[in-house]
Amino acid sequence: MSEIDFGSGLMPALIALILVSTFMLLGSKRLYTCVRAFGFQSFLLAVVAAVVAYSTGRSEIYVVSFLTLIIKAAIIPYVFIKISRDIGVKREIELYVNISPSLLIGGLLVVISYYLAQAININTQLSNYALSVSMSLLFIGLFIMISRKKAMTQMLGILIMENGIFLGAISLTYGMPLIVELGIFFDALVAVLIMGIMVFRINKTFETVDTDVLHTLIG
Repeated sequence: MSEIDFGSGLMPALIALILVSTFMLLGSKRLYTCVRAFGFQSFLLAVVAAVVAYSTGRSEIYVVSFLTLIIKAAIIPYVFIKISRDIGVKREIELYVNISPSLLIGGLLVVISYYLAQAININTQLSNYALSVSMSLLFIGLFIMISRKKAMTQMLGILIMENGIFLGAISLTYGMPLIVELGIFFDALVAVLIMGIMVFRINKTFETVDTDVLHTLIG
């Protein structure tokens, strides 16, 4: 099979659940819930990659699916939860934008992404759908970065943006070259580890990881 059948309903359902997991993260103040939502989203991405591998017969995409499952759905959430326990951060005390407006803005970003994807006019219905959700993850991830005060949830925003790029690449082009994918996974893992060290040191020095407080200290 050379391309994925939209009518089967499997891929659209998986992609819809990926978008739902983003709103789970956007609508929560608890760091643990946000991390679990990211892990669930990454698990769904691994399943999407496995479906693409099966549909196209490209065995290297199975490797990408396995790495997504291990690194993004398991290792990175574990690192986040361990760091949050070590520094005692479980909840966002304050947000730059509260939950209800955040969800409304997220919905607006999805609508904008849908119309942008339609304007690009890709050949298949599934491709348009995947592109609109991919762009939604990019926009919502960026919004999470600027609307949250904790450094750890801002890092989750970056990872959601990376998931959006991954979804677009795996759904529209059936995956980038394996060496590129391996480089991206390595970069994401190293970035999370560096972030963990920096957050731990910042919390030890200033007794907070609230970026609003850190801006006050700089000023």
